[in-house]
Amino acid sequence: MVSRITPCRVSARRGMFSLNWRRVIPFSAHSGAALAGMTYCGERQPVGKSKGRPRIGLVVPALEEGGGIGAVAEFVCETIERSQAFKLRIVSLAMSSRNLLSVSLTRPASWLRGVTTSEGTWQGRRFIRVGAFGSELEFQRYRPRHALCAVLADCDLVQVVCGSPAFALAVCGLRKPVAVHCATRVVVERRARHAKFKGPGEEWRRWMTRITDRMDRKALRSVDAIQVMNSWMLDYASDVNAGRNSFIRLVPPGVDSYRFRPAARRSLQSNCYILTVGRLNDPRKNVMLLLDAFATLPPTMRAATHLLLAGSAGPPPEFWARVKELGLVDRVTFRDSPTVDELIALYQSASVFASSSDEEGFGMVTVEAMACGIPIVSTRSGGPDGIIHDGHDGYLVGVGDVFGFADRLSRLLSNEELNLRLGRAGRQTVRDKFDTRVAGNALLETYDALLPGACPWARQNRGSRFSGTSSQI
Repeated sequence: MVSRITPCRVSARRGMFSLNWRRVIPFSAHSGAALAGMTYCGERQPVGKSKGRPRIGLVVPALEEGGGIGAVAEFVCETIERSQAFKLRIVSLAMSSRNLLSVSLTRPASWLRGVTTSEGTWQGRRFIRVGAFGSELEFQRYRPRHALCAVLADCDLVQVVCGSPAFALAVCGLRKPVAVHCATRVVVERRARHAKFKGPGEEWRRWMTRITDRMDRKALRSVDAIQVMNSWMLDYASDVNAGRNSFIRLVPPGVDSYRFRPAARRSLQSNCYILTVGRLNDPRKNVMLLLDAFATLPPTMRAATHLLLAGSAGPPPEFWARVKELGLVDRVTFRDSPTVDELIALYQSASVFASSSDEEGFGMVTVEAMACGIPIVSTRSGGPDGIIHDGHDGYLVGVGDVFGFADRLSRLLSNEELNLRLGRAGRQTVRDKFDTRVAGNALLETYDALLPGACPWARQNRGSRFSGTSSQI
């Protein structure tokens, strides 16, 4: 029996995530029956291949590179592990043309060897790396390959976590249900880079972007469940699937608010610094705006405050040239690749967290900072628009608005009562909406629905979902 399609208005008011299904399905013992007639990526697929608990294959591009996608993958892993309802296999897909597991057009020795795999450890979990065929051509990294098929052979469901959805095409056609958790479109993600750089190399990247954009659309029409991280991506996925029997949900990722928590005591009277975190060589992060806003602060405030940047990649050379030009060499510092515990300590002691991006699919670092009780100043860059309630738990300013950004920083640095109040409100927002234990339920409901034959396992553990670990590999 195929579930009935009902016209449904999807709300996405600013600061609030709607959790309405495009397909109206009550999550009950009958959910499995309602979905039993679905076909998965074009082929009907029985469930229950693995013995006992069903196995979920978590597929993530370049898992070891960290960043926002790595943080979302951590959220998905924690959710699956706490549920005790599923086994877990983690797979990392090659993203680089120089990946040694891939077949490279410029390395003839790899032609006969084929695409290979290797094992590694990430966040204490075993995972499998899988190369690609013809890795110099970006679109080849999104295509299926035998090695990946073999790794996922005994999985009952595949969950893809990625920035743009094209990576899901690598696992479509495996005769398994596929869910994709995505944040953005590749054309949006690369808009700032294409505007900044010129030349033959960048023109080649523009061609790859156009091709990948078409693959993004195809992926959104090929998977069995779409989980998006922001409201504009929800609208786009719905438009792509207009008139189709599609399964689309807004699923913001969460953080562990027990691990990311405020310090016992915080004060603006000493060691005052503004913190930003990310891959800061990415043009989308627009760290130059943050630097200019910092330089706009009143001299006495600037003299008492540091600008601390942290992440897996530092700002580009022109940023540091600008720092020198502004005479701020002794006020601006970069912390390279802090561990999670080091990052939590940086959050806890920060006076303000700043996100000056031109585009953000979600903003995991923003949620992490809020969980640690730090007030936020962010641009309206997409993802943060649905996280921050302007004036309640942080501030939102227009993209590129240096003076607006500086004004909100100044307010939070000069008014300790306001700073602490917004920080407490941000912590509460995370606990109410973005804690792993709250946000994770949307993922588990998706798995319950896509694996009707496995639902007894999930339902038996529904009351104790957040108490254990899963089997890996």
